[in-house]
Formats: sequence, C-alpha cells, structure tokens
Amino acid sequence: MKRWLILQTWHIASLFIGLSASTVLFAWTTFNLYNAANDNFHFIANYGLMGLLDGGLLQLLEICLYALASLALFMLFKGCETEIVQRWRAMGKPDTDES
Repeated sequence: MKRWLILQTWHIASLFIGLSASTVLFAWTTFNLYNAANDNFHFIANYGLMGLLDGGLLQLLEICLYALASLALFMLFKGCETEIVQRWRAMGKPDTDES
C-alpha cells in the first residue's frame, strides 16, 4: 500500500491540515445538496422524459458526484480525527515495552 495512504505515517501537522481542509471542503460540497436533489427530483417527476433530456439527468449525475466527494472528504476527516485522538491518548501512557 502506498505510504501516503496510511494515516499512521503522516506527521501530526499534516493530520491537522488534512482535518481542516477536509472539514472546509466537506461543508462546501454538501452545502445545499439536499435542496438541489429534492428540486431535481420534483423537476423530473413533473416533466418526465422531457425533464431528463432538458438537463435533469446531467444535474442528477452532478449531485451524485458531489455526494461521493462529500463521503470521501468525511472519511478523510474521520480518519485524521481518529489518528489524532489515538496519538493524543498514547502520549499519556507509559511505555510497556519490557524486554
């Protein structure tokens, strides 16, 4: 596995930057996502095939891509958060390496 994919190998500053950036980008990609999906559903429901051909299908694909990007950013956020908390908890524990 690539080293940059393993969060345990990241420097703590990189984890904080990843945490911050994923939070901002997650908020940006999910802003008004529900309203856009709901409006698109009603547009397609009201106009049917003509609504799909008039841009409803393209907008639906765009909404799905934003949802996938949001999910990936949320997973990055949770991964960075978990790694930071694990490192923080490990700082207070004494080494138990008794060889």
